[in-house]
Amino acid sequence: MTFEEVRAALKQRFPMIMVDTVTSIEPGKSIRTVKNVTGNEIQFLGHFPEHAVMAGTMIVEAVGQSASILFSKTTGAGVQPGDFLVLGVINEMRFLAPVFPGNRLDMEIQVLKFIGDFALVEAVATVDGTVVAQGKLGFAKRGLASSEGKGQ
Repeated sequence: MTFEEVRAALKQRFPMIMVDTVTSIEPGKSIRTVKNVTGNEIQFLGHFPEHAVMAGTMIVEAVGQSASILFSKTTGAGVQPGDFLVLGVINEMRFLAPVFPGNRLDMEIQVLKFIGDFALVEAVATVDGTVVAQGKLGFAKRGLASSEGKGQ
């Protein structure tokens, strides 16, 4: 998928799009994506101004967006107006090496379980073949109407 196709598949917009391309996808099984990390991203204004390092939360966001595309291409969920995928669980997430501007962050997400509107995935993020982060994440499909009036 090109960047334009990725952008059409995601609800996020600038500056929060964390996937540039999808290099492969096997609905129901796996997805491989790329995030080209550049020094002019807003996140680096504060993390850290003198020594830019991609924040772990941004790596998790990139993995989550990758999983969202896979979930959507597998189930059709999230493609309707008002539908979106929310991160509910992060298990065993490890950050093993820093990610810097100029790096290409390659992400591979494998489905562990799909149960209705829920998904559990395992993710591995690498830079030049070195694992920089890995863990398991759980997601659920939600609609805007499901959170209205609940104080969320």
